[in-house]
Amino acid sequence: MNHRSLRTHLTLAFAVMAIVPVLILGTIQVQQINKLTQEYNKTQEHATKRLADAVETYVYYYRNAVDTLATTISASGPGFRDRAGLTRKIQSVKNNLPGFSQLYVTDENGAIKALSPDAESGNAQHALPVGTDLSSREYWKKVKLTLQPTISVPMHGAEGGSAPFVAIAAPLYSESRAFEGVVIGILDMGQIARLVTQYDYGPGAYPAVLGPEGRVIYHPRSELVQSIADLSGEPAVQAAASLKEGMDKFVSGANGQKELVSFKTIDSLGWTVWVGRSYAAVQEAFFASLKSTFLLLLLTLGLTVLLGSYLAKRLNRTIHALVRYTQSLAADRYTVPSEPLSSPGAPYEMHYLASQFAQMAEQIHDNRQALLELNSELEQRVEERTLSLQQQHATLAAILESYSDGIVLIDVNQQVVLANRRMAELFRFDGKELLSLTEEELLSRIARKMPQPDEDFVRIGRKPNPTGKFTLVRSPGDERVVQLASFQVSDGGKEFGRGYVFRDMTKEHEIDSLKNDLISLASHEFKTPITSIKGSVETLLRKHAGWDEEFKQELLEGIHEDIGRIQELIDEWLDISKIEAGALSIHPAPVRVRSVVEGAWQRLPHSLSADAQLHIDLYEELPFLYADKRRMEQIFINLFTNSIRYNESKPHIRVTAEPNGLNVRIFVKDNGIGIPEAHLPHIFDRFYRVDVSSSRRTGGTGLGLAICKGIIDAHGGSIEVHSTEGAGTTMIVSVPIYYGQTEDDNEEA
Repeated sequence: MNHRSLRTHLTLAFAVMAIVPVLILGTIQVQQINKLTQEYNKTQEHATKRLADAVETYVYYYRNAVDTLATTISASGPGFRDRAGLTRKIQSVKNNLPGFSQLYVTDENGAIKALSPDAESGNAQHALPVGTDLSSREYWKKVKLTLQPTISVPMHGAEGGSAPFVAIAAPLYSESRAFEGVVIGILDMGQIARLVTQYDYGPGAYPAVLGPEGRVIYHPRSELVQSIADLSGEPAVQAAASLKEGMDKFVSGANGQKELVSFKTIDSLGWTVWVGRSYAAVQEAFFASLKSTFLLLLLTLGLTVLLGSYLAKRLNRTIHALVRYTQSLAADRYTVPSEPLSSPGAPYEMHYLASQFAQMAEQIHDNRQALLELNSELEQRVEERTLSLQQQHATLAAILESYSDGIVLIDVNQQVVLANRRMAELFRFDGKELLSLTEEELLSRIARKMPQPDEDFVRIGRKPNPTGKFTLVRSPGDERVVQLASFQVSDGGKEFGRGYVFRDMTKEHEIDSLKNDLISLASHEFKTPITSIKGSVETLLRKHAGWDEEFKQELLEGIHEDIGRIQELIDEWLDISKIEAGALSIHPAPVRVRSVVEGAWQRLPHSLSADAQLHIDLYEELPFLYADKRRMEQIFINLFTNSIRYNESKPHIRVTAEPNGLNVRIFVKDNGIGIPEAHLPHIFDRFYRVDVSSSRRTGGTGLGLAICKGIIDAHGGSIEVHSTEGAGTTMIVSVPIYYGQTEDDNEEA
């Protein structure tokens, strides 16, 4: 038990109430500053990488320009390699690339024979005259030795006037590929400085670019640039030499300050870039935040202690009197107070509280007996009512669960209060989650499961008695047709909400679609052969026509072919009916793959296979199939027929096979028109045709592949398709292997 006084409690409470927000605000402020510092560091690292990429891209762009210029001059004929021709070429490059302060072309001995800007024309202040010997330059020697483009270290020289420069040089060749001179581009360091300084590196940060051996190419301190200072001793440069890139704290040798430096080495150039920022500035904001938070904490603590003590003193006397009176009431010793419970110095609220407390004590005493009498009666009534409600709820839940339709009840606040299990199953909702949804949220979730989200559907809850029918997409390839009905929940004219009934009409919709497909197919597929038969018979029945025997034979053969087509349609419908009923019977026996394929090809009508080419590429060691040969031939007849009919060129069909576990995989590949990807999941559905117009032209019921799948399923195998529109189709039939006796005399011919 806590024995602290009211004064102590109030003081501590006020202190905690004041300290906690200060600490929270201080913590948040420190975290924000720390986060901001981290973001600055990341920004600095990104800026360093961006600077390295920009410098590398810039230098290599100008290097490629010099190399391209050298290649162009080398490829030019002698008439274009005089001074005037060379000057025009390099002047064109200079005009397009302002980063070059000067361009020179030397002969094989290093003497300048063309330049731009031309010193003799008066357009250049620091250009060397024609004939100046540059063969003593290290970069010139390196180009002559390696015959490769090279980039010099930062240097001073007459080529750049009084300013430091970087030279880019590339070799020239004669028509016989002999060394004939050098093209030299002098990079303007001012242009590099403008490139480096155009980026934002953050507050207090500065960039630097160093060439090989740590020589300064750009630095905010211009005297370091002008003198091409050697900063290889800088800790950041030494770290970059070993780590290539990173960020750390270093003491700068240039200014003696501790800096946070991010660095990166440009390996292809041997250059180093860094971005530095004063570490003291980084830490200053952090420590300032801690200091202000601590001072605010001390000030707040002092004020709250004083305030709590003062308030406690004023309230303490009255509260003690109330506590003593409460103790007497708790001991069932009710008495009328002989003196006021509040002290004279207490605030008005305490006087009012004491007065009301005394009245409350009297009311409690008067009502206690009445409450005891009512308690027993209420407990009995509550128990009876609870039992009745539980029975009604159980009855309603049982009735709703017995329905095959999805049912959901909405109260007057548009909140879902009850939903049966079928509702959750139909829409793939979580049953518990359903009860947390509003009416609009429920309808919105259903609308999102439609092929095209329907905003109007969400608003049907505003209608008196909404009804309708819609398509539900539960997952790719799983579409359901759902009918919606609604009803009002009321009793004695009082509205309690409404209910929705969602009925799955998919089966009825499919049956209706199949009926329409069957009627359409029957009207077309039977009409054509029957019309042909009727015409042929009417022709033969003409008594005085005098037809010759050859013509009669031709008509009879046509009748026979049309009757065969009708028989084929009837067989297909019988087969699909057996497959749907699970009554398709097969008689498996060991059989060779080649026997099945060749048998199917021979059974094709000659008019269909005459212009097609079949390539059977099977090796003799293939295991026997355990299958019904006639049914397997039926599968391949259908596959061959599709490959021939749906082909816009001469049909080429290739059949291969390979063992695969317990099955043999047989591949039928053609060069036909292919199947669009959107149709692939449905091609084994009954009556499904990729292109109805094409089916009308080539014939077909849309049952062939459905029958193939039914036959192969009955064998315990599988069939799959791989196709690209315009690039042919490959059908893969997997058939179980025969593991019994495999002698030739057991093979079904």
